[in-house]
Amino acid sequence: MATTHAILVGAGIGGLTAALAMQKAGVKVTIYEQAPALAEVGAGLTVSPNATHGLEYVGLGKFMADNADTPESGAGLHYQTGEVLYTTQEFGGFRKKYGAEYYQIHRADIHEGLAAAVRKNDPDAIKLGHKFASFTQDGKTVTATFENGATATGDVMIGCDGVRSGVRGALFGREAPDFTGQVAFRGVVPADPIRHLLVPTRSAVAIGPGRIFTRYYLRHGKEVNYVGIARTDKWKEEGWSIPATPEEMLSVYGDFHENITGIIKSTPPGKLFKWAMFGRPPIEQWTVGRVSLLGDAAHPMLPFLDMGAAMSIEDGVLLGRAFGASSSVEEALTRYEAARKQRANKVLIDSRTQGEIYQSDDPTKLRGKPSGEMRLGLFDYNPATVPV
Repeated sequence: MATTHAILVGAGIGGLTAALAMQKAGVKVTIYEQAPALAEVGAGLTVSPNATHGLEYVGLGKFMADNADTPESGAGLHYQTGEVLYTTQEFGGFRKKYGAEYYQIHRADIHEGLAAAVRKNDPDAIKLGHKFASFTQDGKTVTATFENGATATGDVMIGCDGVRSGVRGALFGREAPDFTGQVAFRGVVPADPIRHLLVPTRSAVAIGPGRIFTRYYLRHGKEVNYVGIARTDKWKEEGWSIPATPEEMLSVYGDFHENITGIIKSTPPGKLFKWAMFGRPPIEQWTVGRVSLLGDAAHPMLPFLDMGAAMSIEDGVLLGRAFGASSSVEEALTRYEAARKQRANKVLIDSRTQGEIYQSDDPTKLRGKPSGEMRLGLFDYNPATVPV
């Protein structure tokens, strides 16, 4: 394929991974990001072996080894008694079992690492302050228009702009996503004052009726990330960074084990946030002409399998590999969608199902059962080697 110029809309984890994979394939990439500065929310995320394979493919293997935490084990706990319902002891052996590590990392750290790698390849690759407005295509090129009046023309455009994707709306109609009936709280707290509460394992999820609470270490054990997800029909406020208070979260989690409430109470001012979770049903078409979708723009995930970032990373790697294997833009997008759609849509559905399992009225039903990711075999996938 002759030198191709790709327009990527959105500089999140998926967009940046796609940029690196496409740069590796010889594609010139320009990313247009609506925010005035690259800054991620102060929260953690898990990078399972399937996603680690993808990050290693785009050159971030050493970065992850240097900056991420690798838990030795994890556990599912009864929300009130603290009883260990199930354990995951294999984390330390994931490299041997899957060929890649299971990591936990601060979202801002991985975002910064990806952006730095993109800019190392091309210092001018990321354009900030460009909110997508519309596009046109003529069979040979795509022209994007942004709300600041700027335009950009390329051979292909990929919408990597999240659950409220403007590109998806322009392709298939601007329907608002659905409120999922879930609200989440997230916080990051210093580890030392609460280390005695982080038992019996470094990583754990407490499971209660209609609610779960996950916590794990970040930044080599210096911080603890926690996320509480609860069913509700009373609150639909949008945004990733709406301030919350420990008292507000305790009104939902006050009957959880004292180790959990102790972590919540320890949260410093300004370090606890909340958001309502929105989603969309699976779609059977991602691509129209020379425009396609990636990550949450194509398949917004609920977090119950910890696969949202992983699916975006997988998408990005397969997109780049598709361009490396193709003789035209159309062929590349056909290969990409064929390689990704079935898996991504299945994980979208499975994530919702796992939420129903986690939030069942009787947590003891999970006693002795493996975690959802292990049960579904999601870690066996390698985006660097699967057919494309």
